[in-house]
Amino acid sequence: MDDFLPITDEREVHSFLDRIPLRVDRERFTRFVLGFPHRYLQLTAPVETVAHFALFSTLAGRAVSSRLARDGEGWKLAVVAGDRSRLFSRIAGSLTFFGADIVAAEAFSNSEALVLDTFSVSDAGRRFEQPEEGRRFQAFLEKVLGGEVDLERELASMGGPVRARLDLEWNDDAHPTATGLTVSGPDEFGLLHALTRVISDAGCSIEIAHVETREGRIRDTFYLTSEGRKLTPEGRRA
Repeated sequence: MDDFLPITDEREVHSFLDRIPLRVDRERFTRFVLGFPHRYLQLTAPVETVAHFALFSTLAGRAVSSRLARDGEGWKLAVVAGDRSRLFSRIAGSLTFFGADIVAAEAFSNSEALVLDTFSVSDAGRRFEQPEEGRRFQAFLEKVLGGEVDLERELASMGGPVRARLDLEWNDDAHPTATGLTVSGPDEFGLLHALTRVISDAGCSIEIAHVETREGRIRDTFYLTSEGRKLTPEGRRA
């Protein structure tokens, strides 16, 4: 079973729920998870899946719901949203604006086009240790996602564009409905936002993302579509 392929069988979700000591609304939880990749239930701690489901449950008529919490020596941000347009890039840019360094991230969309993005970050400046700063970040993020704040202008005030030499590897066989792109190279502060902004500007949607930084190097995998289909050769060059 390819862990990036989508969950389509309700029995897989029910089996997961049978194994965990937590009780949730099985029907609504199943609806939340269907369409996420298999790796979501395989690798996410049960308590986190329930926390993500709680975000989904509080979304209601809101455009976005987020949770920022301690995660060992760092922090973990989870965002649930109904509109994925440039979502991943805008979250990454908002974290950059607050000085957080993104260590890992994942993005999934379910069968109802609801998006779950999670980011693991380090906070060298310890801004998030102050509760009011965490709340200020979440308020800023919601304004960015709602189009009330010009994120690019805010980031431009911090310095020039991010520049890095990156290797690209394309794969059309790894996913049935999306084109795989693996990006590797040296990490730079703000690189993830810059990279995903280029992807969005090219008219691509990020269906799944798995971002990892080790020893100063990135290896980021994205599964991309354009107008709901795999990328054409022309789309890759864009």
